[in-house]
Amino acid sequence: MKQDTIGSKVLAFLAGNLLDPTPFNYRFGYLYLNRTSKVIVEETDTYIDSGMRMTQEAVAEIMQKFAQASEDPAERIAARDEALDLFLDAAGELARETQRQAGDVGRDIAEESQVIREGAEGEDLTSAIGRIVDRAAQAERELANSSNRIDRLQRDLEEARNKALVDELTGIANRRAARTTIQDLETRKVRYCIAIIDVDHFKSINDTYGHTVGDRALKLVATALEESLAPWPVARWGGEEFLVIAEIPDPARMVEKVQAAKDDLAFRKLRLRETDEPMNPITFSAGVAGCSSTSEQTLRRADNALYKAKQSGRNTVLIAPETGRVGDA
Repeated sequence: MKQDTIGSKVLAFLAGNLLDPTPFNYRFGYLYLNRTSKVIVEETDTYIDSGMRMTQEAVAEIMQKFAQASEDPAERIAARDEALDLFLDAAGELARETQRQAGDVGRDIAEESQVIREGAEGEDLTSAIGRIVDRAAQAERELANSSNRIDRLQRDLEEARNKALVDELTGIANRRAARTTIQDLETRKVRYCIAIIDVDHFKSINDTYGHTVGDRALKLVATALEESLAPWPVARWGGEEFLVIAEIPDPARMVEKVQAAKDDLAFRKLRLRETDEPMNPITFSAGVAGCSSTSEQTLRRADNALYKAKQSGRNTVLIAPETGRVGDA
């Protein structure tokens, strides 16, 4: 299918469903007409086969399902960002629509009131009062409908925002949420420390027991870290790495707590769910750093300390000094 042809067909598809030719909708139409995504094709065909017109809400829902089904993290993040933009646009348009409705009601009631003030009597007076009552009742219904739509948009927006900041596998904060937290600390000029934690020999867990067990192991580590390091927030930084952020100025104090969390995890007696056979202990290595002049420098120093910890034999927590060589905790 030639590019100019598919472009015309996408625009025709959008026009046929009264959808605005926005980048979000164009991408949806392009993926559907190219039969690129099974999720998009099946969901959209269901609407079309039932004779229903595609609505903007339906497109957003389908694209969200497409994002959730995608194995590409970047694809999921991009689709979530688009959904957030869509919800914000819809909320803005709804607010403007409500304002227009309020203005129309005011004008209609003002016109009928003028008729009464000019001395309407008998049936004319009764009719004018009836029209005011009817218009007020209609306005109340429209306002209730708008209020329900706003509530629904708020719920959808909150859900989309939460999903954009949560790691799907472990249920804890993701990399984006962690960066947002760090940015907020720096904006408020709060001193902080971070720890980058890496599960030791994670590949061997996947190779020995399979990826399903590997996923369960990551969930276990996430839960264990949240329990041991509370109230400090823990985020999945990527792969088998986790990031911990502490609003404290002393990295040595953070090292102590991360070390205790490491020991607590290593002492757990783990068994394979399917066979009840014992599993090797899960350990991790970590690098800790106090905040530098920029978040990137802080992250780099913590990552360098983590690298040294892994080089030194793993199952170790190292602290990144302000200058000089990385030292053992």
